Amino acid sequence: MAVVSDGSAFTDQDIPVEPLLRGYAALIHESSGLPTLVRPLGVGAPQHLQATLGALSKTVGAVLLPHVTPDRAHAVRRAVSDMPIVTEHDTTAIALTAALMTTLTRGGHPLTSSRVVIAGANTMPLLSPLLVTAGIGDITTWNRADAVAFPLHRVAAGAHAVIDLLGGLATEFDALVEPVVLTRRDPRIPLLALPGLLRALTKAPNTRLDVEVYHACALALVMATPPDERLPLGPDRALTRRVADAATQALHQPAQ
Repeated sequence: MAVVSDGSAFTDQDIPVEPLLRGYAALIHESSGLPTLVRPLGVGAPQHLQATLGALSKTVGAVLLPHVTPDRAHAVRRAVSDMPIVTEHDTTAIALTAALMTTLTRGGHPLTSSRVVIAGANTMPLLSPLLVTAGIGDITTWNRADAVAFPLHRVAAGAHAVIDLLGGLATEFDALVEPVVLTRRDPRIPLLALPGLLRALTKAPNTRLDVEVYHACALALVMATPPDERLPLGPDRALTRRVADAATQALHQPAQ
């Protein structure tokens, strides 16, 4: 297992990357027992990131790529196709899907007839197809560029939930009977499914991640959520086993 990043997603390029990567490595090792190496990089050409991944030992079963811009992560995935790569955008989408499913179900809203707005959808392209796979019946995507022609408070009118990927949008709903607003502010969110998904990937070499695997992880989080919470309380070995089992089963399903 390797944790690699060039910190390209940080607005402040003076933020040291290595301590953050070591924190991820410690969590992965504590929750899953996987040996983990850390490769911090400076922000350079995307090819530098690709070359670093290409030079990793063949014993590395999967790579976590945190704090990397979505476009760079996508380019690296295309260039390094023989190694499973996970980003915090993936695990955040998994957790937000689980939180939405829990919230809607407890609110008495069937998933198939629920209306959900994703604010800032272009910052997390995986989320919309993942919600479709989860069975959400009506999904509207909204981005800041839409604000002049389609103000968010109008788009969200009548929605059961808004997933705010941009932050600070709750004030948009002052004039409405507020929909539930889910955000990614909780620092646990990208970590909940991470150790289990990585453990499953290290046991299934040369596999490709798809939305069905992410959906299986989201369902595992739902099943592990206490009755009075939207998500599990935190990553631990029990949650890691549950997510790993679900992901492993999905990885071994024949392609449809």
